[in-house]
Amino acid sequence: MAGESLQKALDKAVPPEYTITAEAPFAGSKAETFGDGAAAIVPPEAVKAGAFSRKDVAVAYRTAKKMLVAAYLDRVTLQGGKPQAFARLLGPEQRKDFLKNLDHKDQNKNSRGEVASFAKGQAELVGDVIKVQGKMSAKPRKGDDGGAELRVTYEYRFVYAVRKPGTGMITRVMAYDKGAYDFWRDAPGGPLQHWWMGSDERWQAGVECEPDDGFIRPTYPDAAPTGVQPSGPVQDAYGEGESSDEDCGSVGDI
Repeated sequence: MAGESLQKALDKAVPPEYTITAEAPFAGSKAETFGDGAAAIVPPEAVKAGAFSRKDVAVAYRTAKKMLVAAYLDRVTLQGGKPQAFARLLGPEQRKDFLKNLDHKDQNKNSRGEVASFAKGQAELVGDVIKVQGKMSAKPRKGDDGGAELRVTYEYRFVYAVRKPGTGMITRVMAYDKGAYDFWRDAPGGPLQHWWMGSDERWQAGVECEPDDGFIRPTYPDAAPTGVQPSGPVQDAYGEGESSDEDCGSVGDI
């Protein structure tokens, strides 16, 4: 009861014109129509693709989904912890490099930004729901060595409701990722191998521009502007097409 009383007091401290609530944190947002969590990542029906059987394609889709869930929905990772769930799904070589460079001081090497992690002390997830919308598809291709490959491409938006610690202030943050996974066999009849090809485009909206250490720091309506500020024309975070060329562009409501 004491905890409930404290939260009610914090909620009353939030400016009345600010309408995001813990009871319905996505109300009024385009994300309200998105699906909830991992269940919203629904791969297409698997069909044979080139040298890859229907079963191969189904396995590739399941692997891609697991990796997206680990990168963007795993609670330990989101809360700034070690992203073991994602690392376990990488192949041995890629896993070694990912963990070696995790939270590296050289931001050109740092792999933290390859998953969604809120900086500790900067955000508390509100409720159990993370809104998700996107798509994936698979196509056969020829690898650099001339062998058969299956490429699974994906494009997803993840929308989080987060609370400023110690307050009733809630805001929304979006993570966008568009990338691919490649699948192949080292030998006929061998197990299906995979490699995350990285992101063609990846960004977050509703976050601070810096520091650029791979962690997400939400911007809250009651916070005074500090550091580098967003620039350029205001864009729709839910719109189609590529994001602004600005290093830290402006977006509308999330």
